[in-house]
Amino acid sequence: MPKNTYYHYDHEACTFVEVKPTASRYLKHAAAVLVVALVIATGATWYLWSTAQTPLEISQQEEIERLRTQLATTTGQVASFTEQMQALEAKDRDLYRALLGAEPISDDVRQVGVGGARDESLDRYSLPTSRLLRENARTSNQLERQIALQSQSFEDLLALAERHKERLDQTPAMLPTQGRLTSGYGMRRHPIFRARKMHNGVDFSTPVGTPVYATADGVVSFRGVSGGYGNLLRIRHAKSNRETRYAHLSRFAPGVSEGSAVKRGDLVAYTGNTGLSTAPHLHYEVRDLGGEPLNPVTTFAPGVTPQEYQDLVEQAAEDNPMLGGT
Repeated sequence: MPKNTYYHYDHEACTFVEVKPTASRYLKHAAAVLVVALVIATGATWYLWSTAQTPLEISQQEEIERLRTQLATTTGQVASFTEQMQALEAKDRDLYRALLGAEPISDDVRQVGVGGARDESLDRYSLPTSRLLRENARTSNQLERQIALQSQSFEDLLALAERHKERLDQTPAMLPTQGRLTSGYGMRRHPIFRARKMHNGVDFSTPVGTPVYATADGVVSFRGVSGGYGNLLRIRHAKSNRETRYAHLSRFAPGVSEGSAVKRGDLVAYTGNTGLSTAPHLHYEVRDLGGEPLNPVTTFAPGVTPQEYQDLVEQAAEDNPMLGGT
């Protein structure tokens, strides 16, 4: 039986009669085929339109990817700078502030402002982009705060270091003259009374006229004759709470008078044999501003070699008699 041939049963003739196609039937069939074809064509067109990209769209997508890569690189660099700032903070705490005796910055102060509110405006971007933007904002804000806090810390430390330098400059730290240390600090035999008596300084045996130098920055508080000291020079070192005394002098250096400012190493006088003195020498004392005597030998280390310092310590420990009555 040929395909697409249809029959119907004729009851009057009691037989099957072939159905002959009509023009309307052909039209209906063609219309159905056309509708199906139109649906398929429309779907294909929509698919191609939705998936295809114009050259401009392709360029914009490449730009977005490049910017995203650059943003990730920048975020990593900022994080590295943050780590370097943390190392600098540790040095600030463990070295600079420790050396200068400054209180460390508390962790509470360093953490103030870290974190911050979540930026909801970034939610409209893709997840990878919003994550990068948030991480970059967080690390940038943290770095900005660290820099501001560390800058202020360094300004404070600079001011403290300046004050510390003034204190160091006014701290006795050298030998006052050239000569052998013949009598140390402590109980010694008095050269006149022949009894053990407290020796508040040290004696350097020197020829008369040997130069005497200021052992620290300060201001001359006394220049003149003072009992058993003979010709005495006193220099006040206010920043370090110290006073140095130079006794039994033969004369004072030109320009050295009460109120004169002197620097460490300045020539201030010459050794002699004045006052209660049994031989030419310099009697040198270091006291606090309350008048309490201190062992001058402990101040000599910066001005001598380790071996010289050890020799001075040993000489000062020997039970040698004083050369003067002070």
